[in-house]
Amino acid sequence: MELAFELASRANLPGADDLYIKQYQQLFSSGQYNEATKVAANSPRGILQTAQVIESFKQAPAPPGGLSPILQYFGILLEKGELDHFESLELARPVLQQGWKQLLKKWLKENKLTCSEELGDIVRLHDMTLALSVYLRPNVPNKVITCFAETGQTEKIVLSLKKVGYTPDYISLLQHVVRTSPEKGAEFASQLVNDENGPFMDMERVVDIFMSQNMIQPATSFLLDALKDNKPEQGHLQTLLLEMNLVHAPQVADAILGNKMFTNYDRPRIANLCEKANLLQRVSNV
Repeated sequence: MELAFELASRANLPGADDLYIKQYQQLFSSGQYNEATKVAANSPRGILQTAQVIESFKQAPAPPGGLSPILQYFGILLEKGELDHFESLELARPVLQQGWKQLLKKWLKENKLTCSEELGDIVRLHDMTLALSVYLRPNVPNKVITCFAETGQTEKIVLSLKKVGYTPDYISLLQHVVRTSPEKGAEFASQLVNDENGPFMDMERVVDIFMSQNMIQPATSFLLDALKDNKPEQGHLQTLLLEMNLVHAPQVADAILGNKMFTNYDRPRIANLCEKANLLQRVSNV
């Protein structure tokens, strides 16, 4: 049997498929998993590279102190070339469970894995930055921008969106960034309203998002930047900026008024709030 298998394998003789299958079944059933992985991985036209065979190796016990059969099997396939979509998913799971992220990173760099949204989802549970590199290859824009947001790379989001021509739900996206990092949220909001091709969101909606989370400081940072040109039509937002700080952070409001940055706010309203905040020296100057 073994001699026939060897001759058929070398010469690619008719009937070699059946011999491979029988040889694999015999080795596997006798617990010779290491040899079985070699037969399966080297089978003609990949006839034994199936989901069923992969599942069998996943269930097979690992030798004491050695690699599991499933990892031995994939190790041989990786030497031969790139894994397909299903194989890439099945390899990623045990490798990441073992904490071998560097191995996965190496295979990605060598183009040994088929990148997909599903693979990115598996990797994302273990490493957001590595998941980003997976999502970028098959172009999964919604997952790419989420990774940019969660890794603090908000400055790359708008550029990436323009590059792939993807239009997200900007409100949900900003809300996600704000929850992840209020400081980055303020920076990202400024990018959205100050884009060279026109704003992606209006300032009022941005402020609503910050205020719904009671995030006074990032809302203030955003408005200080957004209102820097002191436009008359933005008077209501100047009023809102001063109002929120007079209520929650009077010293910040005092500094803003002292810098004389804005002149279009509701003066009676702000004077009244200055009095309530005990900023009496500002009452007659607003």
